[in-house]
Amino acid sequence: MQAFKIVYIAFFLLLASACTETDYGLVIGTIEKETVTEYVEVEPEIEIWVDSFTQVGAFDDMDILWVIDGSCSMISHHPQLVKGVEAMMGNLPGDVNWRLKMITAGDSTWITQSNLFPLTRGDDIDDAIYMLNDLPSDGGEAGFGAVKNYVETDTYAQTWMRPDAALLTVFVSDEPEQSGIDVSDFIWWYENRRTTGFMASIVNLPEAESVCPFTTGPTHIGQEYIDATEHFNGAVVDICNPDWATAVEDATQEIEPYEDYELQHIPYKNTIAVFVNQEPFYEWHYNSWENRIYFDELPEEGALVEMAYAVKKYSWIHGHQIEMTPDNLKNNNLSP
Repeated sequence: MQAFKIVYIAFFLLLASACTETDYGLVIGTIEKETVTEYVEVEPEIEIWVDSFTQVGAFDDMDILWVIDGSCSMISHHPQLVKGVEAMMGNLPGDVNWRLKMITAGDSTWITQSNLFPLTRGDDIDDAIYMLNDLPSDGGEAGFGAVKNYVETDTYAQTWMRPDAALLTVFVSDEPEQSGIDVSDFIWWYENRRTTGFMASIVNLPEAESVCPFTTGPTHIGQEYIDATEHFNGAVVDICNPDWATAVEDATQEIEPYEDYELQHIPYKNTIAVFVNQEPFYEWHYNSWENRIYFDELPEEGALVEMAYAVKKYSWIHGHQIEMTPDNLKNNNLSP
């Protein structure tokens, strides 16, 4: 997760104030004057950005569910869906024994999901398209219920899903979650399925963040999916983004332990400070060409890692397609 914090750094500047003239009186008809220069200390406001993440643990096996809204309105997203699945297959860790299965987002008891064996290492995009086309005709939009029903009651799921594997679920829908399961209840259930759980969502975002050509009102926003995904520090992708592949690649990389981290903005490198579980951490180095921190010693699984720095130059704000303008920058005149 990223968090934006503003703190005030005490920074002393020597500034020449207005000159003070002192009259020492009349001496043989001549006024002698002495100029006295005063120095003052000021503390300008410096904006600090804090990047953060929770370290992921290593694992050998992973089960992956793509939960796909099969309603008619999703037909236009089919090309991005195919590219997104292909991107994930191409970017999953090579040392992880993964299985990827697609199911529909319907949670009615009469729905029978496909019995095709999951995609595995060695399968290609043609295999993925075949699996996508083999999904049952189902316009349901109840992703939480679909996952719960599949994991708990589907006979075929019991043959391939592995209780000791990590679990990644990717929700894909252009509508809100409609199973009626409360977000907190679903999170509790999901956390108790596996030791390690991940989540991602490709959904409609709130209006201020959406790139859709239409208004994404409450009837379109996938807020329940967003809330659940953010709980697991997962990636949330705008369904109207024409390129799901890049975002899915990023989401896939987040299931591996962090060995390095690209900073969101350009820092004054001498101001970078790294903390692990709120304690100073020194086993790292910074590559200015890549704007990336490399960890010489990996933080332990579950550790909160924070990287704080004074911003020299803003890049794109994380999670929002808004670029900071020069008017937003204050006091960025420190020496790097």
